[in-house]
Amino acid sequence: MEKTLKHFIYGLFILVFLAGSAVALSNKPEHDMDDHEKASIARIGDLIHESVVDGYMLAYHILDLRDPKAEGMDKASMDRTFAMTNENMDSPHHIMLYIMDKNHNPILEGNVEFLIKDPEGKSQKIVGMYMDRGFGATADMENKGIYTIKTKAIIGDKKLLDKFEYEME
Repeated sequence: MEKTLKHFIYGLFILVFLAGSAVALSNKPEHDMDDHEKASIARIGDLIHESVVDGYMLAYHILDLRDPKAEGMDKASMDRTFAMTNENMDSPHHIMLYIMDKNHNPILEGNVEFLIKDPEGKSQKIVGMYMDRGFGATADMENKGIYTIKTKAIIGDKKLLDKFEYEME
């Protein structure tokens, strides 16, 4: 009887300890990510540039549409994209611009234009379309070298202008 009581008390002690640990863990955040990291989880393509313009955070991602293992695209999106494209497509790259306001809320409405100048000085002006919580457009960035990318984003009555260089290898 004494042995059974001892086992019961040990079992109860372990049960209380485990229950207390579970409660403590449930009150702890899963991961200490900042808002910017949380927003980037669902983004497609490789991050190529980030900047802050008038308090808005801009994150640019690029995706090679010829790559069947394109990062961030779900299977249905990949199937649609690759059904419409082939190895010799004119605009094999997809550039995405994700915008967050000063409070780290994603901007889901606005107008975005890209002006992309290739290494030879030829420019392409492309209007971005809203998609996947960002603004995207296809571009011809096949040639190796340094591209100058200018962006104009109109969010409400605010105009955001940004410019950076990116090297295609």
